[in-house]
Amino acid sequence: MPRTVLASILPLSLSVAVACGGGSEPSAGDVSEADAPGEGASPAVSAPADSVIAWAQEIREGIGPLAGQVGSDPDAARQRAVELYVTRQERIEQAAGPGTGASSDLAESVHEAEARFHELMQLLGESPPPHPTDVEAAVQALDERLAEVVELAGGAGMGSR
Repeated sequence: MPRTVLASILPLSLSVAVACGGGSEPSAGDVSEADAPGEGASPAVSAPADSVIAWAQEIREGIGPLAGQVGSDPDAARQRAVELYVTRQERIEQAAGPGTGASSDLAESVHEAEARFHELMQLLGESPPPHPTDVEAAVQALDERLAEVVELAGGAGMGSR
């Protein structure tokens, strides 16, 4: 799928994934739709640091197999990435991203992880499917950022939460 087409349908696919439950629910913490900010509003989600750490670790575990999976089942690899983004990365952003009161270092790491996640999802949406080494590089870039999020959230990065 050309990148321009993917860019136009990705927000729709994420909305559909959210509306359909997005697959499995996160195991750490509980953030309901009522907790999500409205358009233009600041995120108001307050999640403990251990939830942010658990969500980031679950993403790291979930993205590990994607490079191997893209060759045999690219649709499943893409769907898994979207599921992890919707059910975990979005919650990390709401809890510790920019504008949440998290330390500036943590908020920036969360923002960068989101950017790497978007790059991974865009890559997985290409047609023909990407080469596994390209997916591995994107997974590694995201994993590095998530490792930083885990480290910073474990320190004083979450403020008084």
